[in-house]
Amino acid sequence: MMKTFLITSAILFTSLYIAEVSAAEEEAAVEKITYDDHILPILRQRCGSCHNASDQKGGLVLDSFTGLMSGGGSGDSVEPGDASSSYLYMVVAHESEPFMPPNQPKIPDKELTLIKDWIDMGALQNKGSKVVKKKNDLAKIEISTERPADAPVMPVSVPLAPVHTPNSGNSVTALACSPWAPLAAISGYEQILLYDTSSGLLSGVLPFPEGTPQILKFSRNGQLLMAGGGQGGASGRVIVFDIKTGSRVAELGNEYDSVLAADISSDHAMVVLCGPKRMIRVYSVQTGELLYEKKKHTDWITAAEFSPDGVLLATADRSNGMTLWEAMTGNEYLNLKGHSGAITDVSWRPDSNLVASSSEDGTIRLWELNDGKEVKKWNAHGGGVSAMDYTREGKIISIGRDRVVKLWQADGKEIKAFKGLPDLGMEVAYDAESGRAIGGDWTGDVRVWDATTGTHLFSLVTNPPGLSEQLALSTEQLKQAEGKLKTLQDRLTALNNKIAARQQSVTAKKQDISNREMEVTQANSQKDKLKKQLDAANAELNKKRAEQKTQEGTIGQLKKEVESLTKSATEKKTAVATATKQKQDVENQIAELNKKIEEAKKQEGEEGQKAVAELEQQLTTTQQQLDSQTKSHAEAVKAQKAADAALAAKQKQVTDLETALAATKKAVQKMTVAAQNADKAFKDQDAKVKKLQDTLPQLKKQLAELEKVAPITEDEKKQQAELAAQVKQNEALVALSIAHKQKLEQQLAGSQQASAQN
Repeated sequence: MMKTFLITSAILFTSLYIAEVSAAEEEAAVEKITYDDHILPILRQRCGSCHNASDQKGGLVLDSFTGLMSGGGSGDSVEPGDASSSYLYMVVAHESEPFMPPNQPKIPDKELTLIKDWIDMGALQNKGSKVVKKKNDLAKIEISTERPADAPVMPVSVPLAPVHTPNSGNSVTALACSPWAPLAAISGYEQILLYDTSSGLLSGVLPFPEGTPQILKFSRNGQLLMAGGGQGGASGRVIVFDIKTGSRVAELGNEYDSVLAADISSDHAMVVLCGPKRMIRVYSVQTGELLYEKKKHTDWITAAEFSPDGVLLATADRSNGMTLWEAMTGNEYLNLKGHSGAITDVSWRPDSNLVASSSEDGTIRLWELNDGKEVKKWNAHGGGVSAMDYTREGKIISIGRDRVVKLWQADGKEIKAFKGLPDLGMEVAYDAESGRAIGGDWTGDVRVWDATTGTHLFSLVTNPPGLSEQLALSTEQLKQAEGKLKTLQDRLTALNNKIAARQQSVTAKKQDISNREMEVTQANSQKDKLKKQLDAANAELNKKRAEQKTQEGTIGQLKKEVESLTKSATEKKTAVATATKQKQDVENQIAELNKKIEEAKKQEGEEGQKAVAELEQQLTTTQQQLDSQTKSHAEAVKAQKAADAALAAKQKQVTDLETALAATKKAVQKMTVAAQNADKAFKDQDAKVKKLQDTLPQLKKQLAELEKVAPITEDEKKQQAELAAQVKQNEALVALSIAHKQKLEQQLAGSQQASAQN
């Protein structure tokens, strides 16, 4: 209920508090600075000899308003309303090369201030021009803890040339990491260094002529970087930078001492800044106006942070005082008491329901928001905690005087300690995108560790060299990165080949077994085919042998019939001979009777007639006998011919069957050879099948042995994963290194070209 009320009242307050004053009132309150009255005399004196209508070095004319606003060979010279983004101001203020005037000291600060104010007021030509009060283009955003759609936001057109190139590193007074990008910001003298935490490469340099940054914080969507600092005992400001371009989108505060603590609200609407003056000041980012100020702390204010939901503001001081305020109204909400030493840092849990604080008393404490009770504390660092921060996942990272960076679970249980800093720990940050812990010490040593393994990956320098030296170093680093990538790729390839070779051996052996089983199947099929052929050959042979046996039996029977027919023919022949002889005998008798009749006819008388009659009677009888005998003879001859014909037919039948039998015997002989060959082929194939089958157990045994060693081992899986991750990481590093080298080359070429033109 309390948080709901605070949000509602805050919205109402904001709508009333930041109402805009009229344009007429603003214009009346601002003293006009014009090109004709104030800027032209400076430019004619300092730059006119080279950049006039006659001598337009670099294509730039400065002795006429139109010429100046038209720009030159390097583009636009003036961005009305924004001196920090104006090329003219950056080169004359020596914030960007080539420094102007060339080979001379900077023009006096009074003149620089006049040029800056003239541009910030809108770069007016004369008193008749209308004053335009500078407003940044920051729109109020919706507060969300979800990953932004345009994440990660990385520097694109931010210069890489350092403002200063000291011989040694500076103490790390401020350090921050983008919540949604592998990007770290590190403090330096009059500059802020942006580093790609995935590669360790410099991504950009933001000039901070205000002095030394004492506090750096990224906006919660990662689009902006807020820097607070200044010169101790003299001045302090908060600058808000656009990460992509490096341009200044807001300049807030005008302190008489350095800003030690500051933060930008999640919706980009407000900035709080504090410091040695013990005053809390909250500004509107859009208008630059002071919304409210509070004086409660009794000592230097060392920490300040808005809650992620924008409802509350936490501030803490060097005398262990800590207060929660309503962010919109500045009304006091809670006082948190418990630390016994100076409070060094405060940080809100991402859900805004807890706030953490660290102290030189060595503890980290967690506070709830209903009545400000301490819900958890633990001794984090001996000698004191220098800095701490909640991570995106709700863990806590801290650093202390003991030179150790530590990562904690939400309940205060230590996850990992990162050692190795040579001096007192100053600042700490956590890169949630790549899981890396970053710590900086008093000597300027900034180390980056893998948060999971604790391995020290690389260090970030706080004193980068000039563009030429950076390019030489980048070229060498790229060469080393490519060499390392090649080595890692070769190692991964060798490991994969080793694993693949084992798996290929298994595959090959399985293929061998499959081929052998196929051979066995094919051999069995051929064996079955040969068996059928053998059975068919034996069946045909048996059939032919049966046929032979039948033929032989038939021939034997026929031969018996031939013997019988031969005997019958012989008998018939004998009967014909007998009949022929009998017929001949009768014919002889008839001839004899005819002769006797002729002789008897010669006898006269009755006796002769009687003799003739008797003889004729005998002749008639004999003639009848001859007729009978002739018939018998004819029948005997016919019977003989029939018997001879039957014998000849039977003998032909025997001859034909004997010829057929001979052919059958020949066929039987041929079929016997064919059956023997078929039997041999079947037995050979059977032996081949058995031989092939006998090789299968050995092949399967070999496969089992290969399968035991073929699977990838846990150690190999680990090696694969580690090498693959390293290859991917180094591929990204090489790509980043190439892009970084190209960016350096372009910026160096541009700087050299600008110097040559001037």
